[in-house]
Amino acid sequence: MSTLILPPQATPAGLAVDVVAFAMHAGELQVLLVERGSLPHARTWALPGGFVHLNEELHEAALRELRVKTSVELEPRLLEQFYTFGAVQRDPRGRVVSVAHMAVLPHGTVKVSGGGTALGAGWFAAHSPPPLAFDHHQILSSALERLQVRLEYALLALEFLPETFTLPELQGVYEAVLNKRLDKRNFRKRLLSQGILTTSGERRSGVGRPAQLYRKASRVRMPGSL
Repeated sequence: MSTLILPPQATPAGLAVDVVAFAMHAGELQVLLVERGSLPHARTWALPGGFVHLNEELHEAALRELRVKTSVELEPRLLEQFYTFGAVQRDPRGRVVSVAHMAVLPHGTVKVSGGGTALGAGWFAAHSPPPLAFDHHQILSSALERLQVRLEYALLALEFLPETFTLPELQGVYEAVLNKRLDKRNFRKRLLSQGILTTSGERRSGVGRPAQLYRKASRVRMPGSL
């Protein structure tokens, strides 16, 4: 039996993954970055990522790189491919094609630290990051666009919140992702009319009147844009 091999005209290329991991911190949408410890772009901030192992699925490589480079132990609430970046000159070491993944990490401050070849890791404002290595600014911009689209039709905003939440907290997620202010009355009216939320029967105490807590409805019809 003959052994099947790639044809001679197949382009030699490295296969990599990069992960755009988002989370909400103090009302701001932030992205997780690592400080590269090796060339090229040593001591430059970048998205966590690296090369895919021979017998490794893409999502497995993305999760491995996220955990190794940032020391994140929590399971992402979302991890999905969203685009492939393969410009010829994107990596000075040679032809490298990167399958970019978008992740949403659990609500609250997720502690991170550099691991593997990364000198450090940290959270940065997603809409105004520091200079990034390779084409990672383009990858981040594409991820933000994808996140904004998913926010409108796939209830993705709820992935940034705990199981129960207030309407101001939910509006804060929309505003942080869209990077703009929304009218409070219109936001609440349209959101509550879509049937995607239900009251939890609980209220959160604080300054002033206790706030009603909501959760995702058990049966949800897909909402229109807000």
